[in-house]
Amino acid sequence: MSIDLNTPKGIVPNHIQESWKRCYSNGLDPTTIDQDHILGEYELTQYYDKYEELLYYSSSILENVHDSIRGTEFLLLIATPEGYIIDTVGEPSFIRHADNVALRKGANWLEESKGTNAIGTAIVEKSSVLVHGSQHFWENNHFLTCAAAPILDSKGQLLGILNLSSYQQNYHPLTLGLVKRTAHSIEQALLLAHTQKQPKNFTKDLDFIYNHHPAPLITVNKEGTITRVNTAATRTIGYSEQAAIGKPISNILVEVNPLVPEQKFLLNNQVFTPHILTSDYRDQSYMLLRGETKQQNAALTNRYHFTDIISQDSKMNEMIAIAKKAAIIDINLLISGETGTGKELFAQSIHGASFRSNQPFIAINCSAIPESLLESELFGYEKGAFTGAKSQGQAGKFEAANGGTLFLDEIGDMPLTAQAALLRVLQERCITRIGGTTPRPIDVRIIAATHKDLQKEIEAGRFRADLYFRLNGFTLKLPPLRNRTDLLLLAEHILSQLPFKKENIKLTEDAQTFITEYEWAGNFRQLQNVLQQAAFLANESRITKSLLLSLCPSSVEPIEKEQTKSQKIMSLREHEIALIQQVLEQTNGNISRAAKQLDIGRNTLYRKMKEYNLML
Repeated sequence: MSIDLNTPKGIVPNHIQESWKRCYSNGLDPTTIDQDHILGEYELTQYYDKYEELLYYSSSILENVHDSIRGTEFLLLIATPEGYIIDTVGEPSFIRHADNVALRKGANWLEESKGTNAIGTAIVEKSSVLVHGSQHFWENNHFLTCAAAPILDSKGQLLGILNLSSYQQNYHPLTLGLVKRTAHSIEQALLLAHTQKQPKNFTKDLDFIYNHHPAPLITVNKEGTITRVNTAATRTIGYSEQAAIGKPISNILVEVNPLVPEQKFLLNNQVFTPHILTSDYRDQSYMLLRGETKQQNAALTNRYHFTDIISQDSKMNEMIAIAKKAAIIDINLLISGETGTGKELFAQSIHGASFRSNQPFIAINCSAIPESLLESELFGYEKGAFTGAKSQGQAGKFEAANGGTLFLDEIGDMPLTAQAALLRVLQERCITRIGGTTPRPIDVRIIAATHKDLQKEIEAGRFRADLYFRLNGFTLKLPPLRNRTDLLLLAEHILSQLPFKKENIKLTEDAQTFITEYEWAGNFRQLQNVLQQAAFLANESRITKSLLLSLCPSSVEPIEKEQTKSQKIMSLREHEIALIQQVLEQTNGNISRAAKQLDIGRNTLYRKMKEYNLML
């Protein structure tokens, strides 16, 4: 069927005819649609950042749909409201054919780019659409059958588009219904995530925890009145649930203030720890009192808690506050920061404040284990799996951490093969030991940490984007020591905790100035090491600038911070202009070669040259 704007109604759906009209009015030709509008890796990463939440909550749902229709020739994808494809999953045989018409990540499928198509038309219509075979405006797309549905937020705003494509001969009347239900599932996942962030809905969020957590749980409001208890708590406090609700907590706890966050107290042989659920005093402020037996408390494997983090720095305090909130929401976390900024300190503190705190905290440094051994360390192995294996086999870190928290330090150094295995475990929630065939269910919260920029690692092909979004339920970015405003507080704390007796040790005024101005490349560990050595060597218990300078790696005077910062600052726009100018010079103004070298489309390069007023 050729495109005919005069086709009688009922022969072609109304939304298809209206789309054809828009295409013609935009000057499109069914035989010469531009395929060049493809995002480069850098631009695509920016869209990953912008739609991070959509990608995170849709990824597991897409995988589930993929599993249910695996073996069929299809491609399932997510597109942004701007028409860019940012996630795909499907069968390799069809993906290769779809790539011929740029149905892949980074491609733009707005109507003005690709004519009538399910993605672009669904964006215009803001409703589910089916575009089948020759209904596509561009003739090269006639081999496709595509169904798309919008993904909307609670206010009806467009968040993205879900699309399912296949060969037109694979058309099935239930396809559009599947796409609509899947889009609705993504909307519900996003809505639930949003709801969990709203203080007024915290009582609903606790339903699952109260029904499944074995430890005593008591929720109180800001007046100290009990609003909820679980069965284990009724045995501890000696009241039924009906009798306890509405009763002041002070009737049960005498001479103890239970509403001090993170301050443990004892009640009938149970150690309780208060956790703030929300501090929104416009409505209610709820605090959860979580109990654990003395035996459980003694068995904790993490050494650090939030009370161990010393800080008077606003940025660091902000990270601590966010980490405390994230601790009680059972999602994976990613902690980024330079070496020595306290990533494991935060990880252990989060575990200690979570509902998994009476379960194991297991840490593994992904950069310290040889690639050949990393998977056996993570997943374990069966007896005889390889030469040198223990005769009885061995459990891996996932099994050791079951029910608790697994801390994957330096995740950015994990080999790609291990990344693929880890992604599979996160998706399937079970592990199979090396040499084994039996899947073992696991319930583990992942906290990952890295000193690397994972976005750059993704661009360089050294880190999987899909694993990044699985791990990145939320990111904590710890500030480097040189940017903190409380260096002297930290220095005094270090000196007060010396492993050897050194009374009245003091920092001279010039030593204090040195500490605040020096660029501490090793962060807290370097500051601690230098101060411990200085305290041991100091004459008359006085640490001077000259002594500190002699112990630092370089004898060069520290550069004034403001001067250093001013030298480092360069805007993203300036970086981009400089890079484009450099590549244009190297290619002698050849737009095609320059665009290829920059990994962007020619149209994108022309647009940026116009935007930045760059001339050939």
